[in-house]
This record gives sequence, C-alpha cells and structure tokens, in this order.
Amino acid sequence: MVVLVVFMVLTAIALERAVVKRALQAEEDGLQLLIYSLLGAVDQDQQGQSITVSGDRLFEPSLVTRNSGLYALLYDQQKREIWRSESITVGFPAIGVTELGKWEFEIVEYFAAPYFRLSFALQWPDVNSELQRYDVVVWRNAVGYFDQLSRFRQTLWAWLIVTTVLLLAVMYIVTRWSLRPLQKIGLEVKAIEDQQQTGFEQDYPDEIAPLTENLNILLKREQYQRERYRNAMDDLAHSLKTPLAVLTGLSDRNDLSQSQIETLREQTDRMNQIVSYQLQKATSVADIRISKPVDLVGIVDKLVSALEKVYQEKAVRVERNLPAQMLLRMDEGDCLEVVGNLLDNAFKYGTKRIVIESLESEDKSMTLTIEDDGEGLAAAEIEQILNRGTRLDQATEGQGIGLAVVADIVESYNIGLDFRAARTGGLRVSLKFPRI
Repeated sequence: MVVLVVFMVLTAIALERAVVKRALQAEEDGLQLLIYSLLGAVDQDQQGQSITVSGDRLFEPSLVTRNSGLYALLYDQQKREIWRSESITVGFPAIGVTELGKWEFEIVEYFAAPYFRLSFALQWPDVNSELQRYDVVVWRNAVGYFDQLSRFRQTLWAWLIVTTVLLLAVMYIVTRWSLRPLQKIGLEVKAIEDQQQTGFEQDYPDEIAPLTENLNILLKREQYQRERYRNAMDDLAHSLKTPLAVLTGLSDRNDLSQSQIETLREQTDRMNQIVSYQLQKATSVADIRISKPVDLVGIVDKLVSALEKVYQEKAVRVERNLPAQMLLRMDEGDCLEVVGNLLDNAFKYGTKRIVIESLESEDKSMTLTIEDDGEGLAAAEIEQILNRGTRLDQATEGQGIGLAVVADIVESYNIGLDFRAARTGGLRVSLKFPRI
C-alpha cells in the first residue's frame, strides 16, 4: 500500500510536469506563429528609413482590439519603439538584449499579472539596402493559462486521491480475502492442538492445497506410527508367549537332553526373529518428514536390473510400458521397499513374463501396475490381503511378510494398493498415487 501511494504521487507529479511543459510549448509556438504573421505584414515607413507593420495585413483580431490580452511591439536597434499594436493601452517595460535569430520566451510579472513574452531579433534592409537590427516582442496575458492550470491540478490531485483511496480499499479487501485461507489454517491448527480434529478438513486454493495435503500426510503418519508402535508391542508380547512358555517348562527341569537343548535354541532363535521383525514394523515409519518427489521410473529400472541378475536362471521377460518420468512424493527408502517387494514377488512367483505399465486417470492420479504370469491367488486370498487387520505375514513364508510391509508403508502415504487376478493368469498389483 505504501508503494502504491508513492507510485501514484510520483505519477501525478510526472503527469503534471509533462502537461505544464506541453502547455508552455504550445503557448510559445502560438506566439511564434504570431511573430511570423507580423513579419509578413512588415512594410517600409513613409520616409523609407525604417520599417513598420501594416495594419491592413494583420489577420489577428486581438491585435486591433483594445485590452484584448495580446499585444505586439516593434523596436529599432536603439531599442526605441517604432510600432505598437492597437490593443495596447499602457506602456510595457523595455526589453533586454536578444541574440540575433534567437527566440527568447519567458514568463514575467507586470502590474501584478503574469504575462508570456516572446522576443525575436532580426535584420531588415533599409532604403539603402543596409541591414538594420529590429526586435519584435509579443505579450500575452497568462491569467487564463494559470487559472486553467490551477483547475487542472485540482482535478488531477482530486482524482488521484479518489483513485488511490479506491485502490487501497480494493487492495485491503483483496488482501483480507486472499489471507482468509491462512486464517482458516490457523483455526484448524488450533482445533488440531485442542484434539477437536485430526487433520485439515477444509478445501483450500491450489496455492495452499499442497501445504495442507503434506501436513495431513505428516499428521496421519505421526498418528499411524503411534498406533503401529502400540500394535507392534502387543504383537510382540503375544508372539513371545509360546516360546516363553516352552523355555519356562524346560528351565524347570534339571536334566536336559540334546533334543531339548536343540528345542531351547530353536525357540530362542525364534524369539530373536520375532523381536527383530516387530521392532522393524514399529520403526518403519519413524521418519515422518515430508519427502521430496522421487522418480518411480528410475527406481523400477534399477530394481528390475538387479532382480534380473538374481533370477537369471528363470529367464523372466520384463515388458515395460512407462513414461519418461513418474514423480511420487515418497521417501526413497520406503519407495524402494514397496516397489522392491512387489517386483520380488513378481519375479519369485512369475513364470516367464512380467508386465510393468502405468495408467493416468482423469482425477489427476497415476497408477503403476505389475503383472506376473504365475499361479496367482484365489479370490478369498486376495480378499484376505485387502482386508485391513488380517496379517498373512504371520502365517505364510516369503510373500506374506513382504506384502504386509508394503501395505503398512503405502497406507502411511495414502497410496492406493490393489490386488486382483491378472490377464495373464497371475497376480496384478496396482499402486495409485496423486500426479505431481
């Protein structure tokens, strides 16, 4: 607003100066034309020793109208007045020295009134063809000019003030309206602090929507981590009950056979595995920073190149139908974990062919699909995978654990995960995420 006020004032000053300069130039040009018309009416006087202005050839009526406000005088080289227009009723002050062929325009005060005065010095031949110096001076009353200039200034500054006030009011209204989303964010933050809501629920403009969406991801992942940590501890306690019961039974006996020692070691190893896995689940979303986008296509290429070497003996053919770039807002380590598990399952359970492609939806989302031509899963097993709370990883070796980790990670990023039968007869896995 300060910049606007300064800009408007400077603009008004520049405009006023430009108008004043142009108006003064117009006045000077008008007086020059008048002098040219006087020179066109110059004639020899009766004695032929000097020149005069013939009234018959004057076409400016103001010069023959008394007190018209436009006056003209002619001086000889001794600065003596040799002719004056009929409009003059009073005397005018003598002029100074003017350079030959030069125009001298100025504003002077005379009888407490402003006048424009233009002087021009020239040489004119006399009866003996000798050049004599003469000065032509015209006067114009400038009271009307300054009155008009004063009205212009009043109008200019009045409109400037009105326009500036209106613009300031518009800027204030627009600024208040533009900042309303930030005020809404502040209210929602207060509601989140008071535990009245768990995230940002209102719709925001496109400029702020990425901020609130990422903050929602941050809040959801933080809440999800707490719940995950609590559930992991419950699972850990439940999983350790059986090994602990076995160890407790063995510890009550004094004579342990070799087989019992082996059982003791087996249960101990199992407890270590359970503890490692449950702690991995509890900390897999510990890093809750808002991540910068990663290129999904580059990660897929890197993982496929590595898995082709691991499963080289299977000679699996990988068909890619991907764009040059697919950006996904996700931590790179989590992205490698998710896509790596899905591709590893495809290589592990596929037979000869894997298809990796992308789809773009009208709802500004993208989908990455991975299909294999293996035996796939039955409809009941697919439902079991998609059913929230059911953990195949605690019953199935290999695929179950990987898919559980994938499901946990994508859920924390609000990424859609879908399993269904593939066209090739195997399993089709889809990851749906917002397009960046």
